[in-house]
Amino acid sequence: MFNSTVSKTLKASLLTAVMFGVSATANADNSLITDVANNIEQNISSQMQEMINSAQTELSLSIQSQMSEMMFDMGQERELANKQQIAEKSEQALVTTAITKD
Repeated sequence: MFNSTVSKTLKASLLTAVMFGVSATANADNSLITDVANNIEQNISSQMQEMINSAQTELSLSIQSQMSEMMFDMGQERELANKQQIAEKSEQALVTTAITKD
């Protein structure tokens, strides 16, 4: 009977130890998964922030480039219009009278 009680106690202790081991392993696995998920989330977040910053910079540069081109085109158009006005004025100044000889 003593052997039976000791045997049952040992089996219960062994079962308890196994359960604690499984529980500790499960908690460690959950902890590992949580850490990996957190790291992935942080990496994705930082990469998205870098992409947003890069997109903002590219957009700003694109707008600046387009504005520069527009300003250059407007300057050329203004210069051409001034040249045309000067040419028209010089043509008008050349033809002031029409004299014919008989």
